[in-house]
Amino acid sequence: MAVLKDGPGKRTGADRQRDFAERQKAAGYKRTTVWIHTDTEEEGKQAARDGKPLKPLVSKDPLSWAAGWISEKSKQ
Repeated sequence: MAVLKDGPGKRTGADRQRDFAERQKAAGYKRTTVWIHTDTEEEGKQAARDGKPLKPLVSKDPLSWAAGWISEKSKQ
């Protein structure tokens, strides 16, 4: 658990971010960075809007396409 800064109840954003990261790690998650091709991501979003299935392997960058498709579907 985080140490409180400047007295009781005074936690900083950095404290909350650290606690969140610790909880995620404990739950089995790993942080990673991913480069997304924006044009391909937009193609995936449009496919989701058009009701097409998740089939990213026919795109320039399957991960970017799938990220766009999933992002759009989560809004629907």
